[in-house]
Amino acid sequence: MKRFSELFKFFKDPHTEKIKKLKLRYQELDDLSNVAVEIANAEAYKSLQEEIKEVFFDYLTAITVDSIYRLAPHVVLVWVISIKWKSITIPLVNWQVSVIGAYLFAYLILYIGQIIVKRINSRLSPKFNSSEVARLPRISKI
Repeated sequence: MKRFSELFKFFKDPHTEKIKKLKLRYQELDDLSNVAVEIANAEAYKSLQEEIKEVFFDYLTAITVDSIYRLAPHVVLVWVISIKWKSITIPLVNWQVSVIGAYLFAYLILYIGQIIVKRINSRLSPKFNSSEVARLPRISKI
């Protein structure tokens, strides 16, 4: 079960770890670059800037590939749906809308709905930290 969970995480976000590592490395190099400026070491600054450029372009590449991986299932799904139906008719107003437009609209509505639900849940649920949870009375079965 653990291996299946790890495999699912990999397919969900295959480049997450790489992106995190590159971001941390970029921040570390930026801090070192600031130190090199403070101590007026031009050679160190120049070499750090070259490495920052390399790390930054690796970071951009990883983000681009990750974005393509996130977009690909949607493209395939729209393609499969559009093979069967070229357009969708909205019943109340009798408008014909392309499958791509209907899919984008449905995805946008779903995304906005998720944001609203998260906000409502965060306001309704109490926020506990671990010390508060530890102090709660334990209920035992009698």
